[in-house]
Amino acid sequence: MRNLEIKKKIISETKALISQKRNVTIKDIADKCYMNIASVNYYFGSKELLIEQVVDEVIGQLKQEIIHLLEINQDKTKSELLEAMITYTYNFSLENIGLISYLFLNQDSSERAGNQLIETFFSNNSFTQMIYEKLNVEVKTIEPMVIYAKYMILFSSFAMPLFISIASNNTPLNSQIETFKNETFRQYFIKELLRLIEG
Repeated sequence: MRNLEIKKKIISETKALISQKRNVTIKDIADKCYMNIASVNYYFGSKELLIEQVVDEVIGQLKQEIIHLLEINQDKTKSELLEAMITYTYNFSLENIGLISYLFLNQDSSERAGNQLIETFFSNNSFTQMIYEKLNVEVKTIEPMVIYAKYMILFSSFAMPLFISIASNNTPLNSQIETFKNETFRQYFIKELLRLIEG
C-alpha cells in the first residue's frame, strides 16, 4: 500500500472512531488501522496533527458542498434555496456530531482543530463573505447586522446537536440526538428556522 493510500486509510478510520466515541486515543487509531503507534505518528507527526487533517478534510468537503448547493439552486426561490442549505447543514451536523463534539468537548483536542469550525463558518473570510452576499440578495436587505443574524440562524443546526451532547455528557452520543434524527422533528425544525430567517 502506498503512502498516500495509508494516510487516507488512517484519516478515514480516525473519522469513523471519532463519530463513535468522545475519547479517541492514538492507540485506538493504531489498532483500528492494524498498525503500531509509531507508524501512525510517522505519517502525521502526532495525534493532534492527524485530527487537524481530519477536520480540514471534513470542512473542505462541507464548503464545497455548500458552494455547489448555491450554484445548482441559483434559479430557485429564496425559500427553496434556504431550505436546501438548512437541510444540508442539519444533515451534516447529525452525520458529524461525533467530530463536532470531539472538537468542542475534548481537552486533548488541539486548539487549532477546535477553532476550525468557528474560523470557517463564523468569522469574516472569503467563504462567509460569499454566503453574506448571497443572503444579502435573497433577503433584500443591506443591513449588515440583519444579514449576520440570519446567517447565524442558518448555521445554528451545527450548534443544536452539540448543545444536546454537552447537556447529556454522561450518555452515549447516539441516544442524545435521536430527536434530531426524527423526520417529523426535522421538518418542524427546518420550517421554524426558515420562518425566522425569512421573517
